[in-house]
Amino acid sequence: MPGTEIKVFGKIVQVIELLATSPQGATLRNVQETLGLSKGTAFRLLHALEEHGVAGRNENGTYVLGNRVYWWGTRYQQERDLAMLVRPHLEELRDMTSETAVFAMMMGDQTVVVEQAMSRHMTSTRFDIGFAAPLHTGATGRVMLAHLGPERRKKLFGRRRDRSAERTAVQRQGLERELAKCRAQGFAISEGERLSSTTSIAAPVFGPNKEVLGAISVTGPSVRLTRKRYKSIAAILLRKTRLLTQQLSSREAAEKRAG
Repeated sequence: MPGTEIKVFGKIVQVIELLATSPQGATLRNVQETLGLSKGTAFRLLHALEEHGVAGRNENGTYVLGNRVYWWGTRYQQERDLAMLVRPHLEELRDMTSETAVFAMMMGDQTVVVEQAMSRHMTSTRFDIGFAAPLHTGATGRVMLAHLGPERRKKLFGRRRDRSAERTAVQRQGLERELAKCRAQGFAISEGERLSSTTSIAAPVFGPNKEVLGAISVTGPSVRLTRKRYKSIAAILLRKTRLLTQQLSSREAAEKRAG
């Protein structure tokens, strides 16, 4: 039952928070009594968390946070550091184009908005941080999908895709053509796919190992982001994404030298 699953999730969160505030570790009895759980429930929750690396045990048998939690924290900090590095580029793009500039990253088979510099126009496109959408829809998703390795793309193609707009190329053959076009020109364009009457132009950002880390897009109402503006905006966007890619490579090299 959905309600039961939500209650169980709430208990799991409580257990994790208890472990996070117990630097010396927590015993099964601590968890049971502090959270008002039965012995069996407390044991099952701790056992499940331990199996998934979210909980671990000290030498004395007490429960502590597992390595997976620390990995989550590291990943979160890396993404926030990247967002801070991207922010000035987004603001410059916003000022140069007068439209909203967005940085998104790939998580699973979706794109997720991590940072944005919003247009100052009264009528503009704005996203909530954390807004997610399928990879195959919109310029941002397609430009990232286009630069994944063949095996990764094959796995994603094998999953069921829902049509989010009539113009979305959901059939594999049509999507492959779109991805080839993205790779050839270096950017992708979408019109009214994720949001009606909205146009986006997106280009990829690569990491030090030439893996695609995310994408930057310029997004706005289609009445302003006309086809006459595509070429000039794409040129600006490509310069910015290439500069950011160079900065990421330089930062990685500096960190290696320092290490």
